[in-house]
Amino acid sequence: MALRELGQDLVSIEDVRTAILEHISPLESELRSLGEAFGAVLRDDLIASESIPPFDNSAMDGFAVRVEDLAAASPDHPLELPVQGGLAAGSQGGVALEPAAAIRIMTGAPLPAGAGAVVPHELTSFTAERVTFRGSARPGQNVRRAGADMKPGDLVLRAGTVLRGPQLAIAAAQGRERLSVTRPVRVAVLSPGNELVPASSTPGPGQIRNSNAFAISGLLRGAGAVPIDLGIIRDAKSELLAAIDRAIALGADAIVTTGGASAGDYDFVRAVVRESARPGLVFHVAMRPGKPQAFGLFHGRPLFGLPGNPAASILSFEIFVRPALRKMRGEREVLPVSFGVRFPFEHRYRPGRVFLLRCRVEPDPAGGFRVTPPGEQDSSHLTSLAEANAIVTLPADRDCIAQGEVLSAIWLDGK
Repeated sequence: MALRELGQDLVSIEDVRTAILEHISPLESELRSLGEAFGAVLRDDLIASESIPPFDNSAMDGFAVRVEDLAAASPDHPLELPVQGGLAAGSQGGVALEPAAAIRIMTGAPLPAGAGAVVPHELTSFTAERVTFRGSARPGQNVRRAGADMKPGDLVLRAGTVLRGPQLAIAAAQGRERLSVTRPVRVAVLSPGNELVPASSTPGPGQIRNSNAFAISGLLRGAGAVPIDLGIIRDAKSELLAAIDRAIALGADAIVTTGGASAGDYDFVRAVVRESARPGLVFHVAMRPGKPQAFGLFHGRPLFGLPGNPAASILSFEIFVRPALRKMRGEREVLPVSFGVRFPFEHRYRPGRVFLLRCRVEPDPAGGFRVTPPGEQDSSHLTSLAEANAIVTLPADRDCIAQGEVLSAIWLDGK
């Protein structure tokens, strides 16, 4: 769907998001050490060059044995073998197990040649010289085979993977000191509005503290981006254009504004995007809250014009900005993953547009998740968002969710 002027028509969330993502591209990559790569996005497939584990080893503390030596062992007919010696993790290996003998072995120690299984300590009775078995052993029992986890040529990490602890462990196990990752996304945060004052100030008549900047900056950090707070912008086209130029000069890869996207006399984000962005779009989305939105490219940098009401701003970020940031970071999964939630009560709401219900969901004794009674849903209220952990999508063509119904939800904060 190409960007175009959509006028007063209501546009679906999916169409708007698709249009935005068509104009988003991944940023450049950089090399980063493993110690600095947490949370970054891998840009190249990682192919294993070594076997993990690199040698057959014991998965338990116990005794390495030949399987055939224990074939006749049972609770009624225990079998005793001499203890040949011991092996600890870090041993050099090269030890061969003699027939009709056992070697005491620790977790991670190389499996001696000839051994086919490891019997845990707790299934035996032993002294330093002798060990008694009361059962047989299966081939491969408690043995980790070389290459069981990774073998040379295996694709072990795909490009687009967000690097967390397990992924970094894989890279370290393969001896990679540095990885190619997407460089950090720098996002300028602009707060237009004559009514705004800094959070540290005491508001005068008709004024409010600028809370949206802190919400958006926090969401950006959680999404792996670096926020650049350019502060409060007075309601004037020239001021807004100057702030956009300043953001670009500071190296911003994207810009987020809160407020000014509606059709009021002082809502200049809408006008600036329509007149100066190439391409530029203002639209009305068929969702509540968050109907007025704006998007455009300024010298190739995307600008997201979000509503000014706090809840509308945060929910719009989740629906439109977070997927775009994921694509800029080169993440493999861009769209939010939905899951089902059950309503254990009847819930009524205003029809006409998709309603984004901010609420808390919890594990359902019947399985899956269930919705807890939601707080106040006015778009200017923050308290219900502070308690929420999910967004549930309520259909536009209804006004009531029946008790027991299951609807689609996504996690807040990209969880």
